[in-house]
Amino acid sequence: MLRSTSVRQVKTSKMVSDHIQIKFLNQIKEKLPKNLSFAETLSEDLNISTDSAYRRIRGETNLSIEELKTLCVKYKISLDSFLAVSNNTVLFNYRAIEPENFDFNKYLQSVIENLKQIRSFEVKELIYAAKDIPLFYLLMFKKLATFKIFFWAKNLLKFRELEDKPFLPDYVAEETLQLANQVWQNYIKIPSSEIWSTECINVTLKQIEFFYDSGQFKSKKDALELCEDVYALIDHLQRQASKGYKFDFGENPVIEEPENPFNLYLNEVTIADNSVIFKMGDIKVVNLAHNVMNILTTTDPKFCDYTYNTVKNIINNSILISVASEKERTKFCHMMRRKVEELMNKIKNY
Repeated sequence: MLRSTSVRQVKTSKMVSDHIQIKFLNQIKEKLPKNLSFAETLSEDLNISTDSAYRRIRGETNLSIEELKTLCVKYKISLDSFLAVSNNTVLFNYRAIEPENFDFNKYLQSVIENLKQIRSFEVKELIYAAKDIPLFYLLMFKKLATFKIFFWAKNLLKFRELEDKPFLPDYVAEETLQLANQVWQNYIKIPSSEIWSTECINVTLKQIEFFYDSGQFKSKKDALELCEDVYALIDHLQRQASKGYKFDFGENPVIEEPENPFNLYLNEVTIADNSVIFKMGDIKVVNLAHNVMNILTTTDPKFCDYTYNTVKNIINNSILISVASEKERTKFCHMMRRKVEELMNKIKNY
């Protein structure tokens, strides 16, 4: 009797194990573009034959611990999510920045890779509920990108070599600025909806003002040039919203059927944090900002659906100011320009 019970337990355990493995691999499959062979991709990832990959997909061969680790790292999946017993458990991949080991080039490269993965899907969308200026726009301008990176390095990451240094306009290497531009170039090719308010530019303007008030600019010229970049950013945002699609700074394209439509919404009351939702086919991914630069990411279906529906409700209570609503769009951008002009006048007359 004991032996019979033991056999049943082993069979049941294997069935549960097989189910978890198949579910785990199916989640990876859903992350891949439809035109790729899952078996061939898996064989390349694990350096095994295609037949061996098929056996793992069918649950006939168990994945080894090392193989599980390889797949979890590459596809940013937590195995714990398949073992969680509570419906209230949501697991996140936490991309935390460690000041002592921070490499901004790697940080930007990871953003580029994520954007390229989104672009590989036929059906895709990026929804950004913005409390601050989205990172993509900040990286569009070399001076503004340099200031932001310098500010983060000095004030958030506390780099010792910058402790007593004023703002250094040449602080960021050309290689980093090129990567920053690649982030922007990939972003503008993805269909997007953004929710802004006139408060979005406040943080950046306050950072410029703080550096100026505390004597961290070598000259007024450095501070004023940053304000001019913010002004140009607003101009570009307005042009994109007017056309209803995204394009590079300085361009003025006319596209009848754009592949990267841009919807800009105005909402002054309900955005509490920076939330980014990526839709790739039937897959949803949510990114939440944590401590400014750190990122929490999850593919948990329940959480992603909840977040997506919440943001859609915010959109439904917002004003669409792209293409249509020219009066509201002009008023919105004018209000932000006035904030920039007020800071520029302060700097000039101080």
